[in-house]
Amino acid sequence: MIDRDTFSLYGLSIGILFFLLFIISEPPENLSYSGWITAGVAILMTIWWVTEAVPIYVTGIIPIILFPFFNIFEIQEISNSYAHPLVLLFLGGFIIASAMESCGLHKRIAINILSISGTSPSKIIAGFMIATASISMWVSNTASTIMMLPIATSVIAIFANQIKSEESSLTVPLLLAIAYSASIGGVATLIGTPTNVMLASILSENYNYDISFFDWFKVGFPITIILLPVVWFFLTNIIFKVPNNKSDALQITLVKLKEDIGKSSNAEKIVAMVFILTASLWMFRRFINSSFDLNINDTSIGLFGALLLFIIPIKKNQRACSWDTANKIPWGVLLLVGGGIALSKAFNITGLANWIGSFSLFFDGYNIFILIIIFVALIIFLTELNSNTATIATFAPILIAFAIGINVNPLFFAIPCTIAASCAFMLPVATPPNAVIFGSGKISIKNMVKTGIILNIISIFLVTIVSYFLLKYFFNYEIYSVPNIFIN
Repeated sequence: MIDRDTFSLYGLSIGILFFLLFIISEPPENLSYSGWITAGVAILMTIWWVTEAVPIYVTGIIPIILFPFFNIFEIQEISNSYAHPLVLLFLGGFIIASAMESCGLHKRIAINILSISGTSPSKIIAGFMIATASISMWVSNTASTIMMLPIATSVIAIFANQIKSEESSLTVPLLLAIAYSASIGGVATLIGTPTNVMLASILSENYNYDISFFDWFKVGFPITIILLPVVWFFLTNIIFKVPNNKSDALQITLVKLKEDIGKSSNAEKIVAMVFILTASLWMFRRFINSSFDLNINDTSIGLFGALLLFIIPIKKNQRACSWDTANKIPWGVLLLVGGGIALSKAFNITGLANWIGSFSLFFDGYNIFILIIIFVALIIFLTELNSNTATIATFAPILIAFAIGINVNPLFFAIPCTIAASCAFMLPVATPPNAVIFGSGKISIKNMVKTGIILNIISIFLVTIVSYFLLKYFFNYEIYSVPNIFIN
């Protein structure tokens, strides 16, 4: 068995070797040398992302080093990718989320949701899933999982003290439910997970096609609402047989948690008001712009919410958010998203995307729905071995070019595949929530694979069907028509 460090070292060496081969070899017919080098950079980054040869966030800076070196972009031009408006939107969302975590607002939200979930094991799992998914729409799925884990272990411990057999029947499905619902909740909003922002950034940067916060919500939220109870049903009734008998375990835990958390602090109230204001502005931005002849954008709203937290005082010499609190945000994700935008931009500018798209002619005439299912399945299972953000950074430009090549609206491929990247449930490395739950020591790989493979297959069909239906019938997008903005 190869240990993790050795595996990473192999990945480091193999990635460099492959890139050197691209440098010294001639590009294929109809592809420029710059496009060939871009393909080499993409393979280098993919190998390093998969093997974690260096931290995945560090891999995100490769484009800003290599593209200017090979005269693919000027340094000023490629640097713009790392300060893209949607990267800054993510920054604003992170700061608001960090303030919620710092004041404990996210925990209060979770406890209030759990208070009305019921006391039977299956209802407890439902309550945890609703709470985790609701928080994960606005807070990083990693943070929401970490926050819910100690609450879950408290419930499990009480169950174990009351009825010894209950611990084993509740532990695995409850912990898996938390991880899965954190990923599913992140699908609902544009800032819920980096993959959503990654796709929106690629579309905006390369095709001037803007997906607003509300546009994404109209697709992502219905999928969350549908997928969440389906996963709950399979976890509690099919994969695991979770008892439905009532218990006082949850009530005991919640009473203690409520005593510990006490009354809402001024910080919680202010952060909650700023959060509600920001979310409302995101939701009604278009209505406000049209009504008052303004030009507000999602990025400005997110940064405005973050700025308010630094301005509003909660007591003498203390603001709702301090720089120490904001400094705890995962800055590396911003580099990762920026690197993905830079890579996709190079795909487009160098002609690599069009070259790859030319091979899509071999699939012309195939049933589009079947092709979407195939690509959604491919993305889900690739994400099991790779960062979901890295997967979308690599494959979104290819999917868009493929769709254009067969004269299909790229959104019918790009959106379901991006959502699918959050539905990899089999392995700890697939998503951060999976890794957090596996790190508790209470979940085995066998349990994750046994559960995850079933839910992966369910997600393939559910994500494809719901996305296809919403795009075709709710948004009235034409399937066999590429919008001019993707061609010009």
